[in-house]
Amino acid sequence: MSECSKALGKCIYRNRKRMRLTQAALAECTGVTEQTIRKIEHGEGNPQLDILCVLIKELQIDPDEVFYPSQNTDTPGRKQLELIIADCTDEQLSALLPIIRGALEVINGNKRRAVK
Repeated sequence: MSECSKALGKCIYRNRKRMRLTQAALAECTGVTEQTIRKIEHGEGNPQLDILCVLIKELQIDPDEVFYPSQNTDTPGRKQLELIIADCTDEQLSALLPIIRGALEVINGNKRRAVK
């Protein structure tokens, strides 16, 4: 089992769980067998490119997470936030900006008080 296969398996597993899908559900919506999903997640073998592309799309995975796992420094929280933002309209983003700034001020203010 190569490091690349293990990293891919972890990535697929983590994102499948994030999407709250079972292996059977992911297999059904991607058109591959449940056994194929299980093998990929356990790092056994390498999926064909067309299968990999379908998995990346269905699980909304940033391709960098798959192809450059050692360079990926994004945290799960950042990834979730990026996915939420990606689904927002420009109007929604404009409305969210002051809310996010205010929340950050509260969080940072609480951290400063805790340090003192």
